[in-house]
Amino acid sequence: MDLCTNCGEKLYESSKFCTYCGSKVAKDNKNMPSILNTRIEKKKSRSKTRLLVGVGSIIGLLLVISVTLMVKDFNKPEPKSNLAATKTIDQSKDKDVENIDQSSYDHHSTEDESHESSNLSSSDHILPASDKRVMSEEDIANFTKRQLRLARNEIYARHGFIFKSQDLQKYFSSKSWYHPDHSFDGSLNEVEKENVNFIKAREDSL
Repeated sequence: MDLCTNCGEKLYESSKFCTYCGSKVAKDNKNMPSILNTRIEKKKSRSKTRLLVGVGSIIGLLLVISVTLMVKDFNKPEPKSNLAATKTIDQSKDKDVENIDQSSYDHHSTEDESHESSNLSSSDHILPASDKRVMSEEDIANFTKRQLRLARNEIYARHGFIFKSQDLQKYFSSKSWYHPDHSFDGSLNEVEKENVNFIKAREDSL
């Protein structure tokens, strides 16, 4: 039995046309197998080409996504590690007690310092109750930046803290209530901690 040269289906000997595709049956079918094989190979070739194009497109898309993610991760700022943050806090403990921005104090003239100091006697506290109650805006509303610095450090001086900044040590040493205590480690009660943070925030806003 012969095969259709167009679709490859079986043909009856008496058939002049293929009952499946309607193609005219060739009188000489000697070359039919080779023609059929050629068409089948072409179909397979086209299928392979489409498959390769599809796979190549998927691989290309994945590469683009990977590169994009890598670039984003590379440009993302790295957060400070907990260890680094803890180290920074430990190293700045003395600075919190004294003055973080020393230059803000250096801008004051000696005349201004003398004027402010003359308004307080050796027994006066800038904020007498800063160890017992939380300060309000009204308590520090008219303070200069230097007075705020002194008021903040007065909380530590009340415990006998020994300052590294010479101006602070000199100022508090002139107070009759100040008694240096080498054993004081900077620990404060909750009210004092709240006041230190509150006054420092006010300093930074000036």
